[in-house]
Amino acid sequence: MRRRQEGHLVMTRMRSIVITAGVGLAISLCACGNGPPEVAAGGGGGPAVGSAAGSGLGAPAAKVVANASDKFSPGTTTVTTGQVIQWTVASDSNPHNVTFDSNGDLTSPGSLGPGETWQVKFTVPGTYSYRCTIHDGMNGQVTVTAGSGGGSSASASPSSSSSASVSPSASPTPSP
Repeated sequence: MRRRQEGHLVMTRMRSIVITAGVGLAISLCACGNGPPEVAAGGGGGPAVGSAAGSGLGAPAAKVVANASDKFSPGTTTVTTGQVIQWTVASDSNPHNVTFDSNGDLTSPGSLGPGETWQVKFTVPGTYSYRCTIHDGMNGQVTVTAGSGGGSSASASPSSSSSASVSPSASPTPSP
């Protein structure tokens, strides 16, 4: 009988340890902040993990073209926090997408067709690698430097005819 009670006590302690570890893990994951860009996609589908932005994120500080040669041009872009980058699929190109390696949620909604655009407003300094998952070897990089106001929060935004937003944020905007 005593052995049975000891076994029950051991199982109860193990359950408590497992539950405590699970709660601790959940809290630590929720407490992560100021990481890579996050996105809220509007109109294009995908999970919303940021706040939606209006259809206009402002004039882009930099423009990147996804061209018919399956390249991003330019391949490397530098902006300061708070600035917008706009990706455009060339009119003579096949569809492309933009997927950030450090944050799968920061992805253009589906494929962007010829003439379509997608914007991201970066608010967190850092270096962000991205790629087109449709075309192997089609890669690019964004470097975000601290602006005059610094950058302690995360937020960027893409926009579209119906728009979205990234700490950085995102969403496609078909060109008229």
